[in-house]
Amino acid sequence: MTWVTLILYSKKAWIWCKHHWKILALALWTLVVFVVARRHVGAYKKVLETTIENYNKEVEILEGSHKGELEKRNDAIESNNEALARLEADYSNSTEELNDEKRTRYLDLLQMFGDDPENVNKILEEEFGFKHEE
Repeated sequence: MTWVTLILYSKKAWIWCKHHWKILALALWTLVVFVVARRHVGAYKKVLETTIENYNKEVEILEGSHKGELEKRNDAIESNNEALARLEADYSNSTEELNDEKRTRYLDLLQMFGDDPENVNKILEEEFGFKHEE
């Protein structure tokens, strides 16, 4: 290669660099970030592991909460079914039949006052005329 050829290629490279300076700046920036980030790979891995661990803990908490809610729902359904069966048994001894309207009213009362058993017993005694005994 001669001196003139070297100057020609240098001028061509300079013109290309002037027109495509953004590509060169991006390549330089990428190189700088790579060199700086390479030192901190262990810290980045630790952050990633902590993030994954926290994610797994949140998923376990959500699954446990969901399971608890399902158990509470099933217990409430079972409790309502038992209460309805007791009511039907009490009414079967009575001359009066338990119609749908009374059954609905009974379930509504249980739902409204289900947290306070004494109050439920008092209201049921007033409403239907029988007393719950355990």
